[in-house]
Amino acid sequence: MTELFAKLNKVEPNKGLITLQLSTDDIQTLEKYHAGGQQQVVSLIASDENGLSPKQRSFAFALLNDIYSSQKGGYWIEEKETVKQHFYAAYEYYNGLDFGEFSLSDAKGNKTDTNQFINMLLDYAAIHDISLSVKPLNELEPQEIARWEYRCLLDRRCVICGKSHADLAHTDSVGAHGGNRQKINHLGLRAMSLCREHHQEQHKIGIQSFMNKYHLNGIKIDEKIAMAHGLNMR
Repeated sequence: MTELFAKLNKVEPNKGLITLQLSTDDIQTLEKYHAGGQQQVVSLIASDENGLSPKQRSFAFALLNDIYSSQKGGYWIEEKETVKQHFYAAYEYYNGLDFGEFSLSDAKGNKTDTNQFINMLLDYAAIHDISLSVKPLNELEPQEIARWEYRCLLDRRCVICGKSHADLAHTDSVGAHGGNRQKINHLGLRAMSLCREHHQEQHKIGIQSFMNKYHLNGIKIDEKIAMAHGLNMR
């Protein structure tokens, strides 16, 4: 049995039909099974409004695997299962949950806890400069993207690909505020953190087109961000 994840696009109750959107890899897996000539039975589990989504679960496990692969941690990093149990226990401890209460299963998991758990894993990856196998902007819930943008600015990590030592790219026109980046007060101006490759792309296609492409909003520079980048605040 193979667990696959799909997005429900259309329901036609009168015809008894549904339309699902699967990844290319999952479609190829189904084709491989179907080629055997045997009829396939597919099990569906629907999640409610606050139910854990397959996308969230996949992202959380991808982050756990990235942390394990990095081998940056304590004795608990030796096995994939101990990595998972370590972060489960840490989440339960810091959020006042009973032991074994947090889960990424359909039966016990929920969207709110999973979003916070993912943010904890992203914070750990940022602190230890762990390379990510998936792009957070493609996986995060819409309401969590702003938090990732802010975190990337603080850590000088590219908001698109996660590379470290990224540049601060203004999304508000600096020219309207005096033009001299060394002398203007940066507080309140919106910015994003980009590696050299994505910074060049931003200049090539324009700020607004770039932000629309990656669904970015930009973050207003506060004192913490200004200090991290050595920006003028007067």
